[in-house]
This record gives sequence, structure tokens and C-alpha cells, in this order.
Amino acid sequence: MRFGGIVLATAFVLGACTSKPAPLEPSGPPPSASASPTITVPTPVAQVSEDTPEGAAAFVKHYVDVFNYAAATGDVEELSRLSSPDCGGCQSYITLYRDTYKAGGYFKGGDWKIGDFQVKPGEADTVLFAKVTSEAGTYVTESGSSPQPGNGENSDLTFVAKRTAQGWMLTTLELQAS
Repeated sequence: MRFGGIVLATAFVLGACTSKPAPLEPSGPPPSASASPTITVPTPVAQVSEDTPEGAAAFVKHYVDVFNYAAATGDVEELSRLSSPDCGGCQSYITLYRDTYKAGGYFKGGDWKIGDFQVKPGEADTVLFAKVTSEAGTYVTESGSSPQPGNGENSDLTFVAKRTAQGWMLTTLELQAS
């Protein structure tokens, strides 16, 4: 999982919309890597603007792209914009990425890859179930720390997206209940 065994001990707290996932496998180069190419914030596809189940699915795919960008760069501005302040899982990753990079740490490798979706549209929210995988990567918690190996990911996640006046927003990010 992103950030490996350090955060695995915190595990997912399943339940309400404020479930907090354990961060998953590291992603991206250290911020001081001079030979690495410039990484830019992912641009959403046009379908993200649709108020349809397909639009919700496109939004979640875009959210995962932005999630990977935030892990690789520590830039959590767009991830924060797409995440409800009440989404505990979302906010735990935002805090992890912001604090790790602020301390001089980084994540490398381990981008989330999203598999097949099951979409359940509702009156106010759209629930999406998806398999998320990633390769193992490495991470550094703070400047001067040694790189640590992370674990690969193979999890079933629940994403809940809500349509707002500004577009889609993620209100829940959690492990699927067994």
C-alpha cells in the first residue's frame, strides 16, 4: 500500500463517509530530482462534465490521475478541490502527501491503476466500486531519511461522487466492506 508498512498499522476505519484509508504505495520522484521531467496536473476528459453515470466514472478515473499526481509531487491543490472536506479517506491522503513533501520526503513508483467499475447511480450520489492495483514503490518520510520499500496494492475500493454546482466531488474513499 502507498506509504507501506508505516501506515498499514493505522488500517482503514470502515463505516461512515469519513472512513480513513491507510495510505497506499509510494508514487513519483523526489521533488529535487533534477533529471526528471516536469509533471503537470492531469486534465479531465470532456465526459467528466456530464451528469451521468458515465460522467461519474470518468470523474473517478480523473480523480485517481490527480491522486497519483499529488503523490508524485506533493501538490495537493487540485486533489483538495476535487475532495469533500468531509471525506476522511480523501483528507488523510491530502495530509499525508502535503506533510511528507513539506518534511523533505517523497513517494516514488506505485501509481494507482483503476480496474473495472461497477457504477450505482443514486438520487444525490453515485457509488462506484473498483479494483485498484499498484506496483511496489519506495518512499522517504523526511529529508535525510533512507528510502523505504512499500507494498504493492490490490484492493477493492468504494468511491462516492456527488454532483455539485462546480462539478463532481468525491465524498467517500474507502475499502469495500467484506
